[in-house]
Amino acid sequence: MAAEASPAAHWSGSGQLRGGRWGIWLFITVLRFLGLRFAYALAGPCALYFSFASPDVAATMDYHRRIFGKVPWWKRRWLVAKHFFSFGQALVDRTAILAGQTCRFSFAFDGEHHVREMVAEGNGVLLLTAHLGNWEAAGQLLSRLDVPVNVTGFDNETSQMRDLLTRSSDVKFRLIPLTGSPTDTLPLVAALRRGEIVAMLGDRAYGSPARPVSFLGDTAAFPVGGYVMAAIAGAPLVHVFSMREPGGHYHFFGFPPEHPHMPPRPQRDAYLTGCATRFVANMESVLRRDPLQWYNFYPFWKNPEPPVRPKPTILP
Repeated sequence: MAAEASPAAHWSGSGQLRGGRWGIWLFITVLRFLGLRFAYALAGPCALYFSFASPDVAATMDYHRRIFGKVPWWKRRWLVAKHFFSFGQALVDRTAILAGQTCRFSFAFDGEHHVREMVAEGNGVLLLTAHLGNWEAAGQLLSRLDVPVNVTGFDNETSQMRDLLTRSSDVKFRLIPLTGSPTDTLPLVAALRRGEIVAMLGDRAYGSPARPVSFLGDTAAFPVGGYVMAAIAGAPLVHVFSMREPGGHYHFFGFPPEHPHMPPRPQRDAYLTGCATRFVANMESVLRRDPLQWYNFYPFWKNPEPPVRPKPTILP
């Protein structure tokens, strides 16, 4: 993939947090000893700095143009800073929530019954979400389901950074890192077959099979590997999102479940495109509630390479 369009060439697709070890340590320390308000205040200057220094500004402005249309130059700059500050708030909240400080937040759940009903069937559930809002906040719901939870993520942090983040958290789920290898699917399918929950992101391909669909008026590639895995495991799939609202309140949205299957090869491409289209429609309906909570800061609509086609995988 061309460097200018590769997620890995931009910090939101690198699998690493910006700021370095000491910068992240500072945020964690401020949060622990001075509280959320001071941590938010610290995020402000950082957001302002990155709104000028980050290589992701152009891609962020392109996204804003698709959402807000043409705006004056000063408002474009203000939206970038506001967007980066929103992301800073999400990182602070994520650290607090993972550290078990959920008492500082309130939660509301719409569509929780969809997840509970699928868990009760005992076939495992694949939760498909996005870099939208704060997925860690949904852990407040997952912790109540009394079933093992597996969370996937593209983890490219250094061992020192990973240890720092682990020591500051009180994680109740198993993290399954993604490497881009075809074997990434094996532990995920195995977990679903054991009747467990697997949560994964559906708005970033990382080299996995993808389909081009319409998103915010233009074509972008969305991964379909989650549907393939759910079909192989015989597990239902539920679209879920968690958005931040004023006052430290988080709103969970769960959509009616799907039961993916693999049709004959001639119909498979159209079927998977339809799956991706439904996911995008649900994601976009939630995204428009607060567009500055979508945290994919790279040229999302530039796809110089054709979509990757699924390859057969030998499963246990």
